[in-house]
Amino acid sequence: MLFRSDCGSVAVLPDRCPHRHAPLSAGRVCNGQIQCPYHGWRFDHHGICTEVPGGHQKNGQNPLLTPFETREDHGLVWVRLNGEEDTSPPVAPAVTSQPIDIFFMTSTLRCSLLEAAENFLDGFHTHFVHAGWVRRDTQRQTIEVEISSLGDGIEARYTGEGRQSGLISKLLERHRGTSMGRFRLPGLAEIEYRNSQNRLTVLISVWLTPENDERIRIHARIATPQGWAPLSLKKLLLQRLFGIILRQDKIILEKTHANIQRHKDLEGDQAPPLLSTELDLLGPWIKHLLDEGQVSDVKNDKLEVSL
Repeated sequence: MLFRSDCGSVAVLPDRCPHRHAPLSAGRVCNGQIQCPYHGWRFDHHGICTEVPGGHQKNGQNPLLTPFETREDHGLVWVRLNGEEDTSPPVAPAVTSQPIDIFFMTSTLRCSLLEAAENFLDGFHTHFVHAGWVRRDTQRQTIEVEISSLGDGIEARYTGEGRQSGLISKLLERHRGTSMGRFRLPGLAEIEYRNSQNRLTVLISVWLTPENDERIRIHARIATPQGWAPLSLKKLLLQRLFGIILRQDKIILEKTHANIQRHKDLEGDQAPPLLSTELDLLGPWIKHLLDEGQVSDVKNDKLEVSL
C-alpha cells in the first residue's frame, strides 16, 4: 500500500490491516495516514497504529506493520520488497540536454522478462504486429546496424534509415538521423530516435519489473522535446497511439508465451529450442546478460539489414 505521509514523503506498507487483514489499498488517506476500510484503524508512515475508532487505546509506540524501503527516482517510486539493504540507485534513462516533456504509461504482461525486453527492442516484428502503425512490409529500407557493449547492457545503433513508413513516424518525425535500441540490467529497455541534426525526437524508457516468473509489470517513460504543442495535448495523442502498440504487443507476447508453455508441458525436454538468426539482433545478448550479468565479447561489427 503506497501513500504520502503528512510530511510529503512516500510510504509503502504491507497491503493488510493487522486487525482482520483487510486490504489497506481499499481504504483512504486521512491527513497523511492510511485508514483501513473495515474498522477505520489508522497507520502512519512508520506502520504505527495511531487510532482505533470506538476504543480508548493510546497511540502505540511500536509499529504493527513494517514499512518497505522506498526511494523516488526518474519520476517513479521504487520499492524494495525483499528486505535486503541496497543503496545502489535504479538504472537511469538516457540523458539529453534538450528541454523535454515527460509522461508515463504502465501495464502488465504475462510473459518473461527476456520475452518482453526482446519484443520491445526488436524491429523485425513491427512490419506485421504493428503494420501501418510503425512500419510496412512492402516499404523496407536497407540500413546499417552496429551492436556494442555498454558494460551493464547492450545497444544496437541504426544508421541510414529514413523516416519509417508507419503513421507514428509520420506524426513524430521529419528526418531520421540515428536510432538506438538498448537494454541495461536489471531491466531497462530503451528506444531513442534522433533527427539528422542529432536532436532528440523521442525517447521511450521502459522499466521491466518481474512480479513472478509469469508476469511482468512495465513502467514506460515517454520523453519528447518541448515545442509548440502543450504536454497535455501530446500526452492525449501519444497515449492513444502508444496504447495501440502496447495492446498489439501484449496480445502477441501473451499468445507466444502461452504457446511456449503449452509445448513444454506436452513435450517436456523434447520441446525444440528457440531458433535464432542474425536478425535477432539483441535477444541472444539480452539472454546472456540476464544469465551472466555482463557481456564482454561484442565485436562491434556492422550488419546490413532490410528493416
